[in-house]
Amino acid sequence: MSFASRVAGAFDRVNTPMSPGVRRLLNAALYAMALILPLVWAFENISFYNVPGNLLDPFTDANTYLAAGERLNAGHLLYQLQPGDRFVLMIPGIFDSPLLSPPPIAVVWRPLAAIPFGYALWIAATWVVLLGTIVFLLRRIGPWAAMAVIALSFSLGEQLAVANINAFAPAFFLLAWRYQHRAIAGFLLGSLTVIKLAPGAMLGWLAGSRRWIACTAFVATLGLWFVVGGLGAGFDSYRQYLGTLGTVRPTGWSIAGLFGNAATYVFLALGCLLAFVLGMRGRHRASFVVAVVTSVLGTPALYASGAVGLLGALAPWAFADRAADAATVPVAAASVRSLSTAEDRPA
Repeated sequence: MSFASRVAGAFDRVNTPMSPGVRRLLNAALYAMALILPLVWAFENISFYNVPGNLLDPFTDANTYLAAGERLNAGHLLYQLQPGDRFVLMIPGIFDSPLLSPPPIAVVWRPLAAIPFGYALWIAATWVVLLGTIVFLLRRIGPWAAMAVIALSFSLGEQLAVANINAFAPAFFLLAWRYQHRAIAGFLLGSLTVIKLAPGAMLGWLAGSRRWIACTAFVATLGLWFVVGGLGAGFDSYRQYLGTLGTVRPTGWSIAGLFGNAATYVFLALGCLLAFVLGMRGRHRASFVVAVVTSVLGTPALYASGAVGLLGALAPWAFADRAADAATVPVAAASVRSLSTAEDRPA
């Protein structure tokens, strides 16, 4: 008997099937860890932001959006602070603009800034949607989703502590896959692109997979938000926004920070092209995953909190046709085998 055969035999003897009770207990512990760890990191981040002398405040991104909405409501410039404006953190040499996003996000915040509970409502929405997405993935996929959440727990915790619009990204990606044949998919992805730009790579998946209704809605959404942003913030605000781009230094672990801005454009182009080619070849799941990863990693302003969008790459398995992929998976090997051999059919 060969050495490899002896090792395989020894593994088979040790790897005996678990009893249903033990399996349920282990799964419950895994799910509990997946839910608790992001909350632990969230409160750790909030505590750290509250340390005297720390330049960051809890929910700092929500505060940035609130300040932008207030400036528009007061008739002030969107990309410059004036006397009386709410304080916004700016670090010369890294970013010296009070808003790093295109005008539409500020227009969305105009009504939120006008009501006393708008700020709290936004924060509550980010927590409910992001934690709800985690629970949904745990219920639909099981242990593999739990391990993905645990791997991203620090990013999830930081996202909960800053309340950036990226908190909605995983849910947007999930819904886009679920309703990929409908206009709502294009609207969601187009809206995300308007704010974060890099999710424009999702158009490679939509076009390659011939989701023409969603493609049309995607392009129409870009035009719609351009008009809404121009009417709500002034069309000159787009020129002001473009002027801020050269003043922002990419984060150290983004592709732009590691290899330069040109590498970012190449990465986005190649990711979009690969998603398109995979979609044309009928590999819709692979096309979608490539597009999501490109959308998340292709931004120069990549912080740990932005990585939460990677959870959206699980969408093809969250909406798989096989109901057995839900709450419990007997053993890890069986899960790997089921994921790797499943038919690559569109949702």
